[in-house]
Amino acid sequence: MEIKRNRYGVERVYEKIDETRIRITGESLFTRGSNDEDGVQMMFDFEGGPCFTVGGTLDYMNTKWLVKSITVDKNIREKNLASVVCSVAIK
Repeated sequence: MEIKRNRYGVERVYEKIDETRIRITGESLFTRGSNDEDGVQMMFDFEGGPCFTVGGTLDYMNTKWLVKSITVDKNIREKNLASVVCSVAIK
């Protein structure tokens, strides 16, 4: 697990689920995302960052990871809390 702060100082918790997935969770008053024409999530942006994109990189534990897919955790029930799981491979 690694804790990073966004540009406003709000913590984002990075947690490696397994060899190919990393979960990022944190407080966010709003989030943004975009899907391709097939409805596949291509981008997710927490308030104040970070912004993740398919094909982009994610820094975790001093390693650069290639983001292969993004899944928004829709089971979060807490107000103003967001979570995504990025499928990754070492870049």
